[in-house]
Amino acid sequence: MTAWIGGLQIRRTERGQTPVADLLCTACGLHRRVTGREKVTDFVRANPIADHRAHCTATTPQQGANAA
Repeated sequence: MTAWIGGLQIRRTERGQTPVADLLCTACGLHRRVTGREKVTDFVRANPIADHRAHCTATTPQQGANAA
């Protein structure tokens, strides 16, 4: 049985395989998948975890009319 663990997972990095990067946020349920060697490289360089933390609706304080 396999289970999803939150964070960034990169697999299929062996020669001749297509790399796959998955980003899963366990707080809000966001899932983003990138395939292809160049796309995965660019995705990882962009630091997707830090970028998502700044915009995650489940962990950032609510602003505006919805704020308590």
